[in-house]
Amino acid sequence: MNRRQIGCLIGIVMLIAWVSVTLAETVSEEAQRYMARGMAAAEMAKTPKDYERAVREFEQAAKLAPNWPDIYFNLGSVQAKAGNYGEAMRHYKRYLELAPKSPDAAKVREEIYKLEYRAEEEKPREKEIKRDGRFIAFSNGTVLDTRTDLLWAAKDNGSGINWQDAKKYCENYRGGGYSDWRMPTQEELGGLYDAGKSYKTDCRDSKYFVESFNVHLTELIHLTCGCAWSSETRGSDAAIFGFDVASRTWISQSADIFLRALPVRSAKLEDNNPLPGSASASSLFTGTYKGVRDYENGDKYEGEFTNRKPHGKGTFTFANGNKYEGDVADGKPHGKGTSTFANGNKYEGDVVDGKSHGKGTYTCGNGKQFTGNFENNKPIGFTIICN
Repeated sequence: MNRRQIGCLIGIVMLIAWVSVTLAETVSEEAQRYMARGMAAAEMAKTPKDYERAVREFEQAAKLAPNWPDIYFNLGSVQAKAGNYGEAMRHYKRYLELAPKSPDAAKVREEIYKLEYRAEEEKPREKEIKRDGRFIAFSNGTVLDTRTDLLWAAKDNGSGINWQDAKKYCENYRGGGYSDWRMPTQEELGGLYDAGKSYKTDCRDSKYFVESFNVHLTELIHLTCGCAWSSETRGSDAAIFGFDVASRTWISQSADIFLRALPVRSAKLEDNNPLPGSASASSLFTGTYKGVRDYENGDKYEGEFTNRKPHGKGTFTFANGNKYEGDVADGKPHGKGTSTFANGNKYEGDVVDGKSHGKGTYTCGNGKQFTGNFENNKPIGFTIICN
């Protein structure tokens, strides 16, 4: 079948591309088998969710034949049908990298442009439902770590699982509509550990039971037991992380009691809607846009950005309880704005590089006001006494 004849546009019945005889002979029979299974799954699909079965088959083919262009063309087609526009664009781009002189290259690029538009118009930003410091929980069952830009499943698999099954569970997980979930590394799991946070969980695996088992991490990520598998292996053993006492150890991959699978993925450039609060959310854009940035020291900025920096109008909320609202330039309060301090006092006026500088009014918590010129946060020619 000539791929020029294939209609891959959304809304048109999709016919999956198949390889030429010459190319088919260069890849393994097992890869061709998964390719055929993916085509069959796509032909049987009736709903967007049905196409995810085809995605899984094509992904297996891609693992066996990572440089086979046709796989990525097919993955782009079925991901578009499944409504995963970001993934569809990523696979189409990979197809063009492997086959830049393909006769259908222009049409594939045109499809990418159309998917970009659909991603912008049809898929709304996921709703934020709760925050816990650096972590943000979303309505699609995912939790963003704004410090690392890792996106976690909001809960583990729920029961005892061995390493091989845990790996499959993570790779086949489709939370939030993403298909690139994976098993975390031991270091990534360790990054979730927080001795200052704790909640109780009961491990119920078959006849085994552990009561009031404490784990130390944000409550936005729910673990049903204390230990999670990581991706590292060493012979027949694999690494685990224990959230009770921050333990790192190796055990047999066949073990399953009290062990869980917790999928993770990276917030990437291909995501249709960068998640609010993530560092990558700002790094994806140039020009002017609105967003949120959380800093490691506990400060937070919400407002306008220009070329990845806070710039325009915005609000800084500082970890020490102070707050600034007004003009922002190159990442700092600059221009005219209002600073409200944790002690109840307030400054309104000119600001330069984050400091009161120029003409302004200082209002004490008891209502007393002082107006005049300021330089580097200090009044010039007068004294402020709030008592």
